[in-house]
Amino acid sequence: MTPNIDPRTSTTFRLALDRSCKEDAMRYSDGLSKYLAAKVLTLEATKQSHDGLMQELEFLKKIASCEDINSLPILRDNFEIQGPRGSHLCFVMDLLSTDVSSYRRSAPKKALPPHTVKAIVIQVLEALTQLHELGIIHTDLKLDNILFNSITTDEHIDQYLEANPVVIDGEYDLDGQSYPILHSQPIQHAFSWDVPPLTAEVMNFTLVDLGQGQWAGRQPTINMFSAYFLRAPELILQSDFGPKIDIWALGCVTFEMLTGRWLFTPEEGEDWRLEDDHLAKMMELTGERFTSSMLERAFRRDEYFDTNGNLLRIDGLQPMPLEAALANYKIVPEGEIGAAASFMRACLRLDVNDRASAADLSMHPWLRTASCEHYHSAT
Repeated sequence: MTPNIDPRTSTTFRLALDRSCKEDAMRYSDGLSKYLAAKVLTLEATKQSHDGLMQELEFLKKIASCEDINSLPILRDNFEIQGPRGSHLCFVMDLLSTDVSSYRRSAPKKALPPHTVKAIVIQVLEALTQLHELGIIHTDLKLDNILFNSITTDEHIDQYLEANPVVIDGEYDLDGQSYPILHSQPIQHAFSWDVPPLTAEVMNFTLVDLGQGQWAGRQPTINMFSAYFLRAPELILQSDFGPKIDIWALGCVTFEMLTGRWLFTPEEGEDWRLEDDHLAKMMELTGERFTSSMLERAFRRDEYFDTNGNLLRIDGLQPMPLEAALANYKIVPEGEIGAAASFMRACLRLDVNDRASAADLSMHPWLRTASCEHYHSAT
């Protein structure tokens, strides 16, 4: 069975693949679900993979060659299919559910209880520790790329597919042939936003999408990384590109999950650029200044700082400790604020040499306890 593909789209998409339809083309070990997921790349992404600009297949093969891998996608097979305009690279992986971003937005105040946030962060740190030990930088850590891995049985999937048949939103014509436009119907998990701590402990998550990933210690193959509001200072200043950009992003998404708000929301002004405001807000929320040693390593230092390390276009910074930022929305329980801020501060050091590693963060005291007190975002 060859899926219909729109070669004009610039995004990738996923579909459920019934293993029974592919027995002649692929071999699977016993014990796997009969349902797998196929990530089908666009023409452009396939070309970038062939040209070495996108290295996701390399990373997935590297991960698959390791033992005891957790919280990362496992490549079961890869192949190319021919579409109307060219070939499309396909990755076959285990079937996952929806993302943490939509899960967060399902809460009344768009924030998750601390015990749930900790469960997610612990598994993301496990994924990052393994990636970084393999020399892989994710570069695009965000809640959209953390998926629930909690689909239990083939019987559950059978029931879901029977209750939710394929929905066709319309058709489009390409070279005189009609193709259906299929409505996106991800397999749902069974967890509500306010699950108790014991339930949160059994939820499983997978960090996905290595399409922008890079090898540590090598020249990057692209020059734009991460969602802007999650971008580490070294990406703006062009210095010290490495695994610690993932750690910075983790600090940002931890705040997002706890409060339902982005940590950084930079804006342009009449006298300053977006990047100026972003760097200023980084200094305000961390309480740090960019050290002379870091600025000496920054290719774009002179665009933003004077010789004394002051911002060229913004002065009069207004520091706000992370504790105050967490307390500002009156959502995070008071007993969680100090430890949560300490964890985030370890992620958000301006100088990469001071920023904690994923392995070190896994041992942070905040992750060792789960608060069971009333969560203030309840309706």
